Amino acid sequence: MRTFVKFAAIFIALTATPFAVGQITSPRILSSGRTTTATLEEQLINRLRATRDDQRAYIKHVVDLTKKGKLERKLLVAVERYAVRRNSKYPFPFFERALKYEAAKRHVTLPTVRNFASTRPSAPASTIPSP
Repeated sequence: MRTFVKFAAIFIALTATPFAVGQITSPRILSSGRTTTATLEEQLINRLRATRDDQRAYIKHVVDLTKKGKLERKLLVAVERYAVRRNSKYPFPFFERALKYEAAKRHVTLPTVRNFASTRPSAPASTIPSP
């Protein structure tokens, strides 16, 4: 009888206590306009879990290519969905590889994120603190 009371007490304590599970991610910035829908860039950043600055810059570059007409919006959305299906926890690498492959079929050359990050201009020398 004592073990039953113990288990009952533990069960009540566990079910009565509020329980929350979450993931700490970087803040997701939405556009400042009055619209409640996210832009293509915001959707890609959020769904692909692009947390690093170089990944976000890469997505911005790809969206700019879409605005210029070199890539189709429908292609970006399709590749994003493919990447999320492949690995829902960290889909960005799958997005990068698949988009590079599909862009090459359309005669558009995309750099890898690593190359893209290394060729981006760095911060001006005046903002870098001296030792």
